[in-house]
Amino acid sequence: MGAIGVVCVVAGLVGAGLLRWLPVRGRADGLTAVGVAGVRGGPGAALAVAVVELHLAGVVEAGRSGRLRRVVHSGPGRDVSALGRAAWTVFGRELSVADAAAAPAVRRARAELRADLVGRGLRCGRARLVLAGALALAAGGTALAVAVQGSPWIGLPLALLALTVPCAPARTLAGHRLVRETRDRHPLTDETPAGPEETCLLAAVHGRRALRVLLPDFAARTGLLGARAARETVARTDGDSYGASALTGDGSL
Repeated sequence: MGAIGVVCVVAGLVGAGLLRWLPVRGRADGLTAVGVAGVRGGPGAALAVAVVELHLAGVVEAGRSGRLRRVVHSGPGRDVSALGRAAWTVFGRELSVADAAAAPAVRRARAELRADLVGRGLRCGRARLVLAGALALAAGGTALAVAVQGSPWIGLPLALLALTVPCAPARTLAGHRLVRETRDRHPLTDETPAGPEETCLLAAVHGRRALRVLLPDFAARTGLLGARAARETVARTDGDSYGASALTGDGSL
């Protein structure tokens, strides 16, 4: 099975890679910061940036508990993204970001954003992800068989390579390029961003690292930094204001 098995493994990995990472070029025209966040980290990252967008627009506010509610008599504004508008509609009562994510209107907006990014060639669709994962796992199993049958120096590295396919981010090569180029054009520095749009874009491409620098109080109170980051940030920045209450850090939002 040695040579034939290796050929089958390579063919499976090539097929999985083509399904997982093509196309090389996608359409980024008209993509908002929320959309860029969706490319980088999926719908969860997109919703986090949409919440930041609403906060910077002054149409939602965070209570002492960290739950969000829209400001009375406010409107979402014309420049707010579709996901941001959907989130604004559910903040008629106090909700956490996690609660808002489960609301039907927000779930529909997240699904529409996901479909748009897949259509643009920037994210890999679910069907392709499943098929690519199945091919990779089959290739990994064949690689292990090759290793067991006497060629561990070939089979084991191929098996490890096969495991990286389903674990990789769901961005296509076009999506990877978009995130990398946007990150290069908008580096995270200690300087204050020019305005809300730039702040949202920095949060979109740098994730929680940007929120720790740009909006530490708001991000910690609303749970956008995660439990540990929230405790550290509150203690460092505004512990006197919020007392001992701790709310629940990589760059993925």
